[in-house]
Amino acid sequence: MTDASKLSVIRCAASSAAALSTVFVLCWLAATLFGPIGSHMFVTMFTTAPPGSFVALGAGLCWSIVFGAAVGGLFAAFHNWIGHWQRP
Repeated sequence: MTDASKLSVIRCAASSAAALSTVFVLCWLAATLFGPIGSHMFVTMFTTAPPGSFVALGAGLCWSIVFGAAVGGLFAAFHNWIGHWQRP
């Protein structure tokens, strides 16, 4: 596998954490402004607090960053590992 096709684990982890935390905040805002709509289910993936509360925002934001970083890091690690199997 060439260096050009390798993914940086740190960059993927940071990017995924940023993306997932942004989606979480948008869904929290929707749950806060519009009440029980579909976005509150995304909020409850990361916290047991009521979806529109500030406790949900704080706890859910922290957990979405952790989960996003873990998923991004795993994605890059598996991408790089599977890349070793490609034909030259």
